[in-house]
Amino acid sequence: MTLDQLRYFQAACQFSSISRAARALNISQPSVSTAISKLEDEFGVALFTRQNKRLMLTKEGAVLLRHTTALLQEADNTAKRMRELRDTKVLNLGVPPMISAFLLPTLFGDFFRQYPYLKVNIIEGDRSTLVNMFEENRIHMAFLPHDGVLESGLASQLLAEMDIACCVGKEHPLAHRSCACIEDLRNEKLVLFQNSFFHTGRILDRFHQSGITPNVLMHTAQVSTVQSMVASGLAISFVFQFLPDGTENLVGIPLDPPMRTKVSLVWKQSDYLSDDMLRLIQFVKNTSG
Repeated sequence: MTLDQLRYFQAACQFSSISRAARALNISQPSVSTAISKLEDEFGVALFTRQNKRLMLTKEGAVLLRHTTALLQEADNTAKRMRELRDTKVLNLGVPPMISAFLLPTLFGDFFRQYPYLKVNIIEGDRSTLVNMFEENRIHMAFLPHDGVLESGLASQLLAEMDIACCVGKEHPLAHRSCACIEDLRNEKLVLFQNSFFHTGRILDRFHQSGITPNVLMHTAQVSTVQSMVASGLAISFVFQFLPDGTENLVGIPLDPPMRTKVSLVWKQSDYLSDDMLRLIQFVKNTSG
């Protein structure tokens, strides 16, 4: 018994005809007939009878077909997996810096531990940079913040919805407030992420909508710089609520009205999704649930 013999047998079952099976497989009719004859000789049973010029499965043939379907599916899956291992490419995964502080411990602690063979290249960048990298085919997937609608051509799986908080040092006068509005921050010095960062644009819009010119001390791309500037009392900032939580010298104050941001795993709709990409999508789906 060979896989080719089983494939020819399966095709004959599908089309109820040796000639039609041969045409579908692009082989000669004798090749199909010979394969079936060898299977019948090997197992000592008849696999087909003929009725009105059509092949009809015997009881024994029906049993072989059930096993054949399972065997060929497993063989195809094995071949696909081995090709992927042979042709393994690095999965380029984009993550904005602030999101990486929340996400990477979970990814490396759970997902990558399940799939140690997976080669991944984590690329940090602001949202606009990562979107451009999609257009240039430099990344396969990315975790992106968004309000709702994503750019055309991108598909997504929601990971979480996160609140943006006002981040102050624990000795700051606002540290014990239950919430803060933009009016409360009129005279505060701000350390903000770069203007290309998604949530920085939202913060600046809220200042402008309130008719207040923000007092920006500096812009940075580094989470650690924001944390140290705020902890030292030199400025306040705006970060996802999880960032100050559990940090000794930082306090996160909810904004009034709240400012919520969605974070999703994103990929190009036109891209082929490898098994590893599908696994990551499912992992995010399970995590978000």
